Amino acid sequence: MADRERLTKTLMDLIRIDSPTGEEDAVDREVSVRLQALGFQVYHDSFQNIIAKLDGQGEPVILSAHLDTVEPGRGITPVLEGDILRSDGTTILGGDCKAGVTIVLEALTAVVESRAPHLPIEVVFTRAEEGGLVGIHNLEFSRLSATRGVVFDGEGKVNRLTLAAPSQNVVTAHIQGRASHAGVEPEKGISALLIAAKILTQLPLGRIDEETTANIGRLEGGLKRNIIPEKAFLDGEIRSRDRGKLDQYSQQFREVFDRVAAEYPEARVSLDIRNSYQAYHLEGSDPSVEMIARALERVGLVPSLESSGGGSDANVFIENGITALPVGIGVHSFHTKDETAVISEVLQGAEVCEQIITGL
Repeated sequence: MADRERLTKTLMDLIRIDSPTGEEDAVDREVSVRLQALGFQVYHDSFQNIIAKLDGQGEPVILSAHLDTVEPGRGITPVLEGDILRSDGTTILGGDCKAGVTIVLEALTAVVESRAPHLPIEVVFTRAEEGGLVGIHNLEFSRLSATRGVVFDGEGKVNRLTLAAPSQNVVTAHIQGRASHAGVEPEKGISALLIAAKILTQLPLGRIDEETTANIGRLEGGLKRNIIPEKAFLDGEIRSRDRGKLDQYSQQFREVFDRVAAEYPEARVSLDIRNSYQAYHLEGSDPSVEMIARALERVGLVPSLESSGGGSDANVFIENGITALPVGIGVHSFHTKDETAVISEVLQGAEVCEQIITGL
């Protein structure tokens, strides 16, 4: 059975390995060695995602998490205070998604050591999830045979099952104005930042309704205080669990950009809106939902069926015909310096994972 002390050590060891998006090699090596020691055949696809397999009896199941973390995530010092693991306050903790990886590794270790019968297991640890689900988009799905699974990448307790998640459209825009000296001849310039500001004040942003949000998360531009800024860059997103609303607000974005651009005929405004992942909605009667619910009930937990405003690798698994459902990993306050992992909740995740893979 899952061991708390071993799980805690694994989690802290993995957290100490820097793995910001694009720099996953070191943690990949560590995780690959651990999987090989458990008897898995470990492969890497062309994007260097980990795909590992172990034979078993029955219908195969996928266990997935991602290897990368967000910034600031270098030189993380995990601090254990009773049941709570946190950073020293200067970085994130990296529990997203090192706790997910730990849950899978601990469950596999417990099952292999006990020699209990288990399902055929396909482990998928992706790269660059935090960069926009890049790893899963490049996953070689032809290497997988399972059509069901679990993505250990949800916030909160393991009994939190995300049955619905949104589509996301990524919004980027480049604005080309004209530079001039801000003190000598400002009237000769065209401020790209002013154009960007006018656009921002007219966009529908924030919480639009219970299933739709929009955000411009980054605005860059300008060189010096005495130069009219000739360039600006906007980076944002639109999300909705309703595809019609996603299309509606994407069109509103286009109309705003076009309207403001028309006010500055000598400037150039280039807008790109592209889909990153598709929404999904599962019913409680879905076989994967029922599989996880049974495992939760066997460890005394009641499933909590939720909808989310965030996407995950699960969106892309489902797009590709694999019903891999996100569950909580015992981590709270993702992507902040206040991020914590509750060890007892991470342990419950490993216990549930163990039940899933032995659920013959």
